[in-house]
This record gives sequence, C-alpha cells and structure tokens, in this order.
Amino acid sequence: MERARIKVGAVYRWPHDDRPNRVLIHDADADVVMCDGWRPHLDGWGLANLRQVRMQRINFYPAPVSTMMEKATYLRTEPLTDDEVAMFRPDLPFAVMQCAAMQWPAEVPPTVSDLVERWRAASGVEARSGVALNASEIYLYPFGPKGGQKAGVRVKADSGTAFTPEELLGKAAILQAPHVGDVLPTQGVGLYRAGLHRGIPGYYLWGGDSKMHEHIADFERRQSRKGDTAP
Repeated sequence: MERARIKVGAVYRWPHDDRPNRVLIHDADADVVMCDGWRPHLDGWGLANLRQVRMQRINFYPAPVSTMMEKATYLRTEPLTDDEVAMFRPDLPFAVMQCAAMQWPAEVPPTVSDLVERWRAASGVEARSGVALNASEIYLYPFGPKGGQKAGVRVKADSGTAFTPEELLGKAAILQAPHVGDVLPTQGVGLYRAGLHRGIPGYYLWGGDSKMHEHIADFERRQSRKGDTAP
C-alpha cells in the first residue's frame, strides 16, 4: 500500500482478514493510524451509529503506518462526514507530552511547577507556551502498578478551549500519582489516544512510548534474541 494512500477515510484490508477497515485517525508525525472495522452482522462500519457511539466508551485500534504499507491492500476512500469529523476528532494527535527522561511521580505538589520544570528540562520543550491539545475536555486513563488501566476521569481545559502543556501534564500527573508504586511498568511519561468516552476524546497515560510501540519493540528484541541463538 502506497504511503500517499494512507489518509483519513482510506479503506483497506489486511491479508488475513476479508473484512475491510477504515482510517479514522492518521497522525503523520507519530506515523500511526487508528481505524474502524466493518461489521458483517451490522452490514456497516462498527462506529457508523454516532448516536450510539456518544453513549459508550469506544477504543480505537492503532497500527503503524509502516505495517500498513508493507501488508495492507488499499480498496477505496470513504471521506469522513462532517458529523464524523466532529465526533472522532482526527485533528487531535495520537501522542502528546512524551518524555523518556522522567517518570510519573508518586507525589505532585499543588502547583505542579516543579514537575513541569523537570519535564521542560528533560524534553527540551517550552512548557509554558502554546497548546498541547486543542480540546475543551478529555478523559484521562491512569495506569495501575502492574500496568492495568484504571477508570477514566473527565478533565476540562481551564480556558474552556484547549490545554496548555503545563496544564495537561499537571492534571495527568495528579490523576496518576495515587497509582504509582515502587516499580513502574513503563519508562518515561506520555499521553496516547485511546478513543472516545461518551463522545469525548480519551487519552491513556503511559511511558515515553505508547503501549503499541513498546509491544513492537519487545517483539523485535525477542526475534533478535532468537536469531542470535539460532544454530
């Protein structure tokens, strides 16, 4: 599949599955797509009923663009409707506030200024300017000591329109702090697109890489070790 074909609305098929998939999110910076699948029993896309989607928690399933280019077959393009764009928010990034050089703290000061200063120094990004996430509200999902996902918490931007980097990191760290144990299941900090919760964008908290990228890296390490020990 050609890279130029990979965009929001593209319909493709994996070689192991006759059911097509449709790209809802394409983050070119992260080189990730998130998709909806065809449901034969519904004779339509799984997320076609937007009224129903608004009442549920929906997980989007990510895939690396490189994997799509290697294995997927392009079928056609079905552009998102205006209502679908408003619901799925393909403009929002897959990953935000990534930093591998610091960890989620077990205690966060009320002003979170020290935490933000550490993030700024470690990531090299000016934390007190700009917009981190152009959404008025989101759901955040902390993780437990063993990596399991906790219940989502709805948070609102102080401005009513968008989250600054400082604000987003602070709100996320406060939610994560009660679940931080002596040993963390991941390295670094980051927020990653999960899907929708009652029509509101959801992000899960994790490390400097997404769970998907960690799984890929772990698989590649295991394959490499197999190659090193092969006769």
